Amino acid sequence: MAPVTGPPGVRSQRRVAGIVGAALACGLLAACAVTPDDAGPGPATLTDADEALLKRAELLLVQACMKRQGFRYWVPEPPAAQDRRGAGFVLDDPAWAREHGYGLLDQRQMEESKRNDLNKAYRDSLPPADRTRYSVALGGGGDNKVLTATLPDGGTIHNALGGCQAYGKERLYGDRQRWFRLEKTATNLVPLYMRELTGDPRFSTALTAWSACMRRHRHTYVSPSEIRAALPGLTADLAPDRAHALEVELAVAEATCARTSSLADTVRALQARYRAKVHERFAAELDAHGRVVRGALERARKISESGA
Repeated sequence: MAPVTGPPGVRSQRRVAGIVGAALACGLLAACAVTPDDAGPGPATLTDADEALLKRAELLLVQACMKRQGFRYWVPEPPAAQDRRGAGFVLDDPAWAREHGYGLLDQRQMEESKRNDLNKAYRDSLPPADRTRYSVALGGGGDNKVLTATLPDGGTIHNALGGCQAYGKERLYGDRQRWFRLEKTATNLVPLYMRELTGDPRFSTALTAWSACMRRHRHTYVSPSEIRAALPGLTADLAPDRAHALEVELAVAEATCARTSSLADTVRALQARYRAKVHERFAAELDAHGRVVRGALERARKISESGA
């Protein structure tokens, strides 16, 4: 397996922080899917069912809008929650890993489904002039209003979505500029506490214990992120069944070691500690974001029931 060179402590600090941050942005072990509904003020916490409901309602709105523009539009089924479980910082479910590996086979099936997407096939079947009108109706044209949001770390991000896609978001979340600003603030707070989290001795200790456990399983990796980075190269020349078997082998070892080393529990605990300070600084924005999301969920339920 991929060899490790250099002092493990230095490499874990240098290479893991960014990957941990990306994973924590949506929850440790699964994308935005770890806490129950909340009804009071504060940040919104969404289950997988909530995420699927919001996305389906948004696409139903797009469908209705496209129909008014004279075009057909199909609403795809949302991906199953289990398809995304392997995308977090570390797996800690050996049974799931034994069946799915990191979920790469699920992802490939999803990508294949996208290639067979009815909307793409429909658009491609249109005459050139209608194909252009379809694209403008769906996403807008060159005159789209450009939205701007300042990220918590000082960066700036822009969005020029228009057409029926913009309509769907506005119907669901209200004023798009306000929603864009709130959503980009609420989902980009992790970088503000990542250095503290990855610099905490408890993180380094848990990561070192995880790596030692992996060595006992005959896999030499400093962090879970290093496995994900190495996996494409490890499986590139293998037959599909052997590639999946190797993926499963690594995923099961990772998940087993995540439990015995308490890496997942440690990152959860540290995230809760360091995130609290940042959330206090952005309490007003998070409260506003939570109210918008909860309102959107109510609208989404009505839209799904009525078909938009």
